[in-house]
Amino acid sequence: MDKEALQQAVEEWLALRESEGLRPATLTTYRDHVHVFLLWLDGQELTPTTFHTFFREYGKGHSPASCRTIYTSMRVFLRGIEREELVGAMRKPRGDTAPKVIYTEGQLKILFQLLRIDRTPTGLRDHAVVSLLRYCGLRASEACNLLLDDLLEREDAVYVRGGKSRYARRKVPLVAPCPQTLAVYVGRGRPALLHGYSDHVFLSVDGMPLTRDSLRQMLRRRGLQVGFPLGAHRFRHTWATAHVRSRTNPASIGYLAGWSPKTLFEMLRTYAHPDIEDLREAQRQAFG
Repeated sequence: MDKEALQQAVEEWLALRESEGLRPATLTTYRDHVHVFLLWLDGQELTPTTFHTFFREYGKGHSPASCRTIYTSMRVFLRGIEREELVGAMRKPRGDTAPKVIYTEGQLKILFQLLRIDRTPTGLRDHAVVSLLRYCGLRASEACNLLLDDLLEREDAVYVRGGKSRYARRKVPLVAPCPQTLAVYVGRGRPALLHGYSDHVFLSVDGMPLTRDSLRQMLRRRGLQVGFPLGAHRFRHTWATAHVRSRTNPASIGYLAGWSPKTLFEMLRTYAHPDIEDLREAQRQAFG
């Protein structure tokens, strides 16, 4: 199967999946992953041999986790066009992935000190959105997609209506400083950013809803100010680790994070980062 035929098959398959109701974010992920493979293929015929060769070469410069995501997307695509035999006998790539680095308490203190002193409309917005990432574990897309109706004042919670699966729809209780930063932003910062009408909570300087890309740029800018890189996903890892260290019930962590029960313990293993002191305390709790 050559590259041109594959490109046509990709578009037809994605159009079919879109008509079946697949989420736009999932469609984009499939498109991006298959695109990586097609760029490498560059005119070669897709056969089981070239399929295996791609992962052997791709794995030299990328993590096992990245190899697995590309493999999964390609296998789903090839199964969808009834050409799964092109995978050959290859199984999902293995290998341990280095744990994500989480933010230290010192780093978080520096960051929130910076955010508290910026009283501009965008500063109030940044403080509110970073508070949600840090203390509620929201994904970047979930924070960007929050609507005003999702701010449940009576319950002191936010309703997350969109995510990677049906389990992503959930209510997440707010803890300090989230209620305060949201109230100040909605009351004082957001009106200054609003041009016309929008029901999205977080807005850019031109009054449009904040996107994942603009959120990424904001975090990059703030990271340069504090002297260490900032990323929405690292906040999520830090949030999950805090819950594990507090001995939160795993089912509660899974609900708050929006994870499927089937993958709960796999996700905890990925997101939680116990250090030697955490493990020592667990031993004390069990046998002390």
